[in-house]
Amino acid sequence: MNFQFSISSLPETPQCSPNQLINLASNLSDITISIPSVDKILEAIEQGKADQVSQLDWVYCIHAKAQWDQQNIDRSWKTSAAIWKVAISNSWLQHQLLWRLALYYSGQQEQVLAKSLAESFDVFANSDLVSHLLPVQIIRALCDKQAGRELAKIACEQRVNRTELLNAIRDSLPVWIPLFSQFVENITPYFSTIISANKSQVKWLLSCLDEMSDSQRIEAVNHLLTNVSNSVATNHSSLVDWLQNNYRNGENWYKLSDPARQKLREWIGGINYGDFQKLVNIILNKLDLQDFESNQLSRRRDFWANYSNRFERLRILLPKTSQIAIGYQIQGDVDLLEDDGSDRTEVCIFDFGEWFVVEFFRGRGSETRLFPKNSRNQQILFGESTLSVKRIRCLGGDKHDHVFLWQIFSRAWLANNGIVPNPNTQPSRNPTAEQLRQRENKLERWKREIEYLEREARLYV
Repeated sequence: MNFQFSISSLPETPQCSPNQLINLASNLSDITISIPSVDKILEAIEQGKADQVSQLDWVYCIHAKAQWDQQNIDRSWKTSAAIWKVAISNSWLQHQLLWRLALYYSGQQEQVLAKSLAESFDVFANSDLVSHLLPVQIIRALCDKQAGRELAKIACEQRVNRTELLNAIRDSLPVWIPLFSQFVENITPYFSTIISANKSQVKWLLSCLDEMSDSQRIEAVNHLLTNVSNSVATNHSSLVDWLQNNYRNGENWYKLSDPARQKLREWIGGINYGDFQKLVNIILNKLDLQDFESNQLSRRRDFWANYSNRFERLRILLPKTSQIAIGYQIQGDVDLLEDDGSDRTEVCIFDFGEWFVVEFFRGRGSETRLFPKNSRNQQILFGESTLSVKRIRCLGGDKHDHVFLWQIFSRAWLANNGIVPNPNTQPSRNPTAEQLRQRENKLERWKREIEYLEREARLYV
């Protein structure tokens, strides 16, 4: 097979003599070709004509400054400072310098910016006209030995998470540089340095945690739980709620370190005991109680303080009269206790992990009841909207009195069922023989009374 190619004829080369070219050039208007140089640009700055320097000249100057510095060592810093001063009022130059400075601190150094320009940055950054700008603050953070910690601080002050921060500077700085990846791992280390975190700082922390990967979040939560003071948890139930919802149950619980799991138990317990303590204090202040009733409540509050680390959940049931007197001063899981003719009392239901503990505050009986944590008891005690004293007593369970010396014996009763007090709790004193005799007499009366109340409850239900 034969292929044929046709080549179009090329135009003839024009014949021009040297004399014709000379004549053509002589008729052109004068053209000045300016070759940029660092010296010419610095001269323009000194003469106050920096506004006449073109963008192309600035690009050349920034590129050539490192080499120029080698030949003018004694003038390198001063001339770089002069360039930064121009950048204060020149947003285009400002952008060029800051972008390259970010790359400089990411390890590219003199490939992108002269060392003298990096070292004279403070001349620009200390100006009141630009010091407040977010890119300027971030460059200062990148200069720091703890760049990641400083970036986390800026994000906290701006109340933005990592994504929001990077979006805010995307047009100003190269957000892909490695230093920005240090931000996430420094969020909880920075938060733990805040002496008294406020509500908005906690909200910022949770926003940051929500956007982390699973592995990042586990590491952050472990650090948070083992380094942040208990007072933060006490003052910010939203933080404890988030931790409880995400890490108290399921596989995430077992991803936490042992110290972190223990601290989370303490935080959850502290919040729930705080609600119980607040309830008792409000009842003591708001209700017209007899002295013996006030003493009962005070002793229960103090007794359960020794178990504050163990409170997983708390449900509060109030009779109508208490609910009216207390109003909306109690938050959390609070419901109305149905009136079934029993003596007036408030009821608290504690979740201690493997056991539910029901505490009757006052009235005849006023016992503590212990129920195994199974699906039936959970549905009734924490799921049903209407409960009454008689309904709870009909569930049975193991029970304990509140008669003379009850704290000593109740502590042993709970320990036998695996419910132990907080670490470092003082042991109970051994009662005397006379005290034991007094208790036994009162205990017999209580047993007869509770048997009567249980029969009454069964008939009612």
